[in-house]
Amino acid sequence: MNMKMLYAVIATLSMSGLSAMQPISLPCRSAECSDDTNEKRAPRVNFFVNALYWQAREEGLDYVIKNSNGGTFINTNGSVERVKFDWKGGFRVGLGYCSGGCPIGFNAYYTRFLTSGCECIKTTFPVTLFPVWSNPNTSIVTEQEAQTTVCLSLNAADAQLSTVFNPNSCVNIMPVLGLRYTRINQRFTINSNGGQSTGPTAFVLDDAICMQNNFWGVGPKVGINTTWGGWHGLSIFGTMDFALLYGRFDITQKETISFSDDVPATTFLDITCNRFHVTRPNFGLILGLQWQSGLCNERFAIRLSAGWEHQYFFGQNQLMRFSDDVNPGVNTAVQGDLSIQGLTVAVSVSF
Repeated sequence: MNMKMLYAVIATLSMSGLSAMQPISLPCRSAECSDDTNEKRAPRVNFFVNALYWQAREEGLDYVIKNSNGGTFINTNGSVERVKFDWKGGFRVGLGYCSGGCPIGFNAYYTRFLTSGCECIKTTFPVTLFPVWSNPNTSIVTEQEAQTTVCLSLNAADAQLSTVFNPNSCVNIMPVLGLRYTRINQRFTINSNGGQSTGPTAFVLDDAICMQNNFWGVGPKVGINTTWGGWHGLSIFGTMDFALLYGRFDITQKETISFSDDVPATTFLDITCNRFHVTRPNFGLILGLQWQSGLCNERFAIRLSAGWEHQYFFGQNQLMRFSDDVNPGVNTAVQGDLSIQGLTVAVSVSF
């Protein structure tokens, strides 16, 4: 094996491992292209599976304010109670291909992550709860018990092209250009009781609030992937990408209150059609370690990797807070950002 062929094999192994974490297409040789048919390499295929253990965080998921003494003012050790998403598992699978000529490759992959969270709080007087999502027309001023549940599903599909540059034998740089489709569906529910209302009926038996915040978007993506070092097959890697997703939000919000068992429930808010198109940025980052090894005279390569991944979606929470009991349409949009982060472990095989 001459030096040029050896360099091509090293480049293929080192860069194919990046696809195990933030999947990218596989370069087959160094960045130098050759018209010599004797130098042309065979195409390569890469298959990868990622196990995800992530947690989501989002602004605007507070559901009550707890006051330690009294139900008139928030003036004694007031605290904002928020619901948090649980750590949950997910997966990513994909397939990559590169030509046998210049190191230009293509790959596609699919990511799925589901998570949820629930919180509850119960108090006795003089400790009180102030609702933060109830419509002002309900005239509810305090509550004694509240529970909330939040659910989120993320489905994303990526297709992209990439190539590889090798400034030296220890550093590999791969620019990425592609297309990303993302769907994020969220459901946020709050049930409270024991509240006091200044309306005709003072006692609140059940205040049920149900909100959905769904989004889909598609748009261009650019990124850069790097590996550093190669000590006995071990290296450090880092990837970054940025996408502009043009799509649509579909928001629904409903609040229904039961004041007693004998009185039918009253619907104070029922928004079933709040749809609009908008562009939302999405930023991704992964840092970690990986190990690679060639098999069968370098005809096959296996890569194991683990890293910390972070996905950030700007302005994802589009739920509305209503704030005027005279003009029911007065509201303030939450405009909260969504972040999803955690451990990503991957296995990649190329041949």
